[in-house]
Amino acid sequence: MAKDDESDVLPDRDAAKGFYAKYEPKEVLGRGGCSVVRRCIEKETGQEYAAKIIDLSDSSDEGVYEATKREIEVLRMVAGHSYIIELHDVFESSTFMFLVFELCMHGELFDHLTTVVTLSEKKTKLIMRQLFEALAHVHGKGIVHRDLKPENILLDDDYNVKLTDFGFAKVLLPGESLTDVCGTPGYLAPEVLQFAMYEDIPGYTHAVDLWACGVIMYTLLVGCPPFWHRKQMVMLRNIMEGKYSFLSPEWDDITDTPKDLISKLLVVDPTKRITVQEALTHDFFQIMDGYSQPGSARQMKFLNMLKKMKKVRPSKEGPSTSS
Repeated sequence: MAKDDESDVLPDRDAAKGFYAKYEPKEVLGRGGCSVVRRCIEKETGQEYAAKIIDLSDSSDEGVYEATKREIEVLRMVAGHSYIIELHDVFESSTFMFLVFELCMHGELFDHLTTVVTLSEKKTKLIMRQLFEALAHVHGKGIVHRDLKPENILLDDDYNVKLTDFGFAKVLLPGESLTDVCGTPGYLAPEVLQFAMYEDIPGYTHAVDLWACGVIMYTLLVGCPPFWHRKQMVMLRNIMEGKYSFLSPEWDDITDTPKDLISKLLVVDPTKRITVQEALTHDFFQIMDGYSQPGSARQMKFLNMLKKMKKVRPSKEGPSTSS
């Protein structure tokens, strides 16, 4: 192993000759449980990219390799869409995998939101339209993302959306459904939680992604998630009951049309929830733009708490979290 000036581990050059022959790794952009994301430069072109370097040597998480291979397969299936992250290159050694993506210098939508706290209806409209267009492409391939949230939406140099992190994504054949519990608690759809808690509950499908879009849109507009509670079990119960509201003063300056779209996304019964194609034709994307007030300290507090939520890894049982 080698280390750079930030004391972050880098794979030995002998163990990853292919990657080092083509790219020069630079500073760390982010970290995950078993991965580090670095800016890198393609030697031949000088083009900048983001390299996700995944450590396969941790014996405590034997599913990392298989999960990464599945993610690569999904990324290749959805490739070529303007609002989905581009996988540029892949390298593999005995102990590391390297996924080289296009570089989005404006980072996560979540980080942008913590800076501005709330977005205007105009900016929310732009982001949600792009997200729905990306999701329409994903669903058109039969794929369920299962972990939609602002942390998994990147912004490129022009602040356009780039949907990323397909680690939990699954391909569904017609008539199939999913039964494992995974995602991030605040964005889990009611049918996922119901399946975990009750018997004789049917599996879930693509509609879970539309629920997550409703949570995202609500949070973008007012800086507070719709179902948040400091006690996670109360929050999960609120989700299962679809218990949320458009309270004052946060919603006083938001027009009725975005509220209507949110209310059609946050429907407990997935068979009555709006589809991605129906969302794209909603009046919210046809009308003139509204105005949103600057965010409050209370809204910033909610966002900071939301950031601390941990993912739920795929499981047949109830929610269990990991970073």
